[in-house]
Amino acid sequence: MLSSRHIRCTLPIMLGCVLFVLALAGTGTAIAGPTVTVRVEGVSQTLLAPTEVTTDSTSVVKDGDQEHSCSGTSAAGALERATGGAWNGEWSESFKYSVETILGETHAFEPGAPANYFWAYWLNNKSSSVGICEGELSAGDSILFFPECFGAACPPVAPNPLGMSAPSVAERAAPVTVMVTSYANVSGEASPAVGATVTGGGASAVTDANGRATLSIQQTGNIQLQANAPDSVRTEVFVCVHDGNDGTCGTTKASSGSASVPTPVAIAPYKGPYAIVAQTTGLTDSHIYPRDHAPQVLKGTVATHARIASVSLRLRRSYRGHCFAYNGVTERFQRARCGQGAFFKVGSTPSYSYLLPAALAPGRYVLDVQATDEAGNRTTLARGSSRIVFYVR
Repeated sequence: MLSSRHIRCTLPIMLGCVLFVLALAGTGTAIAGPTVTVRVEGVSQTLLAPTEVTTDSTSVVKDGDQEHSCSGTSAAGALERATGGAWNGEWSESFKYSVETILGETHAFEPGAPANYFWAYWLNNKSSSVGICEGELSAGDSILFFPECFGAACPPVAPNPLGMSAPSVAERAAPVTVMVTSYANVSGEASPAVGATVTGGGASAVTDANGRATLSIQQTGNIQLQANAPDSVRTEVFVCVHDGNDGTCGTTKASSGSASVPTPVAIAPYKGPYAIVAQTTGLTDSHIYPRDHAPQVLKGTVATHARIASVSLRLRRSYRGHCFAYNGVTERFQRARCGQGAFFKVGSTPSYSYLLPAALAPGRYVLDVQATDEAGNRTTLARGSSRIVFYVR
């Protein structure tokens, strides 16, 4: 039991904390949220190349009605910051804000039209199951908006969004290898984009069966490479291209009076949202599996621009207030602290597969995929691709 002295000592501190929080709220100071990447592709051109923004707690109101607001740390908040507010849409009680116009390109519903385009919203390389106002974002999330179509006169095939990885720095006219990934429109499943055309900086190349293309960029500066393919949504990355030791892109410029051999400059490995992408197959995020159809094979693919060094998995289970983690050595679940568990290696190739010794028992499961490549890149855990949450009942 607390003594009266203890209460006298702590009560002022508690009141002070409450007053401080209230004062902070009264100032309207925005609290920083997660940092995410936003990209907008229009029908015929890129409207917003991948742009990193840090969200905050400022509410988003597009129609002037304060009751029609979205969280600043939702996809609506990220779009607001990335475009400088250059988007709008109508509010409905069921769906909150819909998106009709982004950066001057409008796709609004037209009753009776044989082909109606609308702004599709993807989160982490998969069609989002909720609207832009629903659900909070997490650090490292990637958001994509692009036009899709419904109606009898629409193209017969829905477009598959593309993703591309490339070195962040390259030398002019030297071979540069990029990787282009295609994400299936319905499931978001990743696969190599075969036959995609990559252009930029006066160079062009076509991807092979592994989704790789090698090109020699002829221009210098911050060069945009763009990938296009039939029935796909284009994508782009930026590469800083230098001409020897010209003092750009992290190189050291040689002195004007020296004729010595240029000092070699190490090219930093590519780091970015598409450096290395892991995708599970055969498991659906948020799905509930009957016990007699519980998953027993954990498999998937990894896409990267460098050779894969290792692929590891982590599988955790919670059931009736107890938590367990799968041990890859003993091949059994063991009691563990909730939220903790060790990764175990399952391979070092672009495709991985692991057979569990038995079908999974009832509970909530979290499967994480951790892959690394020889350049030192590592997957960022992203819900729906490298992190799958599912249930067995």
